[in-house]
Amino acid sequence: MSNNWYSININGHRHGFFNSTRGLKQGDPLSPGLFILGAEMLSRMLNHLHQTPIYKGFNMERKGPQINHLNFADDVIIFASSDKDSMKLIIDTLGDYEHASDQLTNRDKSHFMVPDATPLDINNVIKEVTGFSQKASPITYLGYPLYIGGHRIIYYSHLVQKVSKEICGWKARILSFGGKITLIKHALQSNPIHTMAAISPPNTTIKYIESIITNFFWGRDQDKRKYH
Repeated sequence: MSNNWYSININGHRHGFFNSTRGLKQGDPLSPGLFILGAEMLSRMLNHLHQTPIYKGFNMERKGPQINHLNFADDVIIFASSDKDSMKLIIDTLGDYEHASDQLTNRDKSHFMVPDATPLDINNVIKEVTGFSQKASPITYLGYPLYIGGHRIIYYSHLVQKVSKEICGWKARILSFGGKITLIKHALQSNPIHTMAAISPPNTTIKYIESIITNFFWGRDQDKRKYH
């Protein structure tokens, strides 16, 4: 696409014109295919690092398979060791991809995460090589909390907040018995089910969500024991 002209409308007034130089129009059916080609190229470039002799990858276990990266659409998680040369290879690979595709890494939204016991000098090396800032556990990826270590209730506070927010909006309505059942089944259950399909929240979190739903369903003035 190189023969269209655009103008930006700011507060009801047009400001200048500029010519398109590359890319596709919004909604173009070629757009998904072009994106998949780019994502596949990046994935293969990262996987190709395992064939480099000096590259040291990431292992969950000493004899287990090496995990390189996970990506969904434009969200990418890269797993790496703390070896400086290996991290440089990863950054160089990202640079080659940026040069070939004209897609740039958003460094303001990019972070790295390490275990709490990681020495400070290693953290400084990672910051120096990658240029990314450190982020404490947990991070959110596709709606799931990712963390290092054991379960903590606070990691799932967003799940409780989503359920509470939905119910607070419904309490102002006059809903029938069947209406409440419909909302719980088709609207409310989707939030915890999405998370619980991949990970298991602590029992305390599950019981607390159950109590919120029960209070909404029966009301505090009802004797819930006769319904069990």
